[in-house]
Amino acid sequence: MSDAKIVLYDYPASICCQMTRLVLAEKGRPFERRHVDIMGSAEQFEAWYTALNAKAVVPTLLIGDEVVTDTIRIVNRIDREFEGPRLTPEDKEQADAMQRMMRDIMALHYGVLLYSRRLDADRRSPIIVKRGEFLRARLRKHPEQAAILDARIAGNETLQRILEDPAEVERCIDEARDVVARINDALSLRRFVCADRYTLADALATAALARFRLHGFADWWSDGANANVAGYYDRMRSRSSWSAAGVVDSGAESDL
Repeated sequence: MSDAKIVLYDYPASICCQMTRLVLAEKGRPFERRHVDIMGSAEQFEAWYTALNAKAVVPTLLIGDEVVTDTIRIVNRIDREFEGPRLTPEDKEQADAMQRMMRDIMALHYGVLLYSRRLDADRRSPIIVKRGEFLRARLRKHPEQAAILDARIAGNETLQRILEDPAEVERCIDEARDVVARINDALSLRRFVCADRYTLADALATAALARFRLHGFADWWSDGANANVAGYYDRMRSRSSWSAAGVVDSGAESDL
């Protein structure tokens, strides 16, 4: 197994960074953290960072001199590369189920969950409007970053269009609620999401459930609804990896 130095470029409240830190904590693998301020100073757009991650997102993982990006690639690589508890099931069917669950969790539109309850009378998000203004201003100042910024501007505009359509908002919320229901069904058969022990899917599910709770959707597993998820979430919160990874499930939008 590799004894290379691990450096994680991350932001504390980022859901993808929390997923990665949970996996590192469960593996028991020491790593160095380097803070990337994706909120206050938009450090992800600085040239030194885009040289590491061309999409200007977090997390980015360095294994020695090798750069690894994309959350699912990162967590799979950590599990394959380093000593510690194996977080991928030996059983192929369970391993495939784990990968499907991870992809489905990552495919959810967390931005819609965040902003859908914070709209003005015209169903516009003041924060998304300001973000668009910031991105366009940065593009004028840094035309050399057009590829990155054009994509980010387009994504910001798409999010606003979704928020303006109540049916689209409900569809995105339903997709997230459906994932919770699927996790609940899986937990009726075992203590963890995809196997009888903790896997990578549990790291992603834990961070996703924490984000749902943060955005006010904890009623999806309260008052008897999805009771398996309720018990599971309590167990995940009591694991040492929860505090070691700094999982966030309460606070304000400014913390994100």
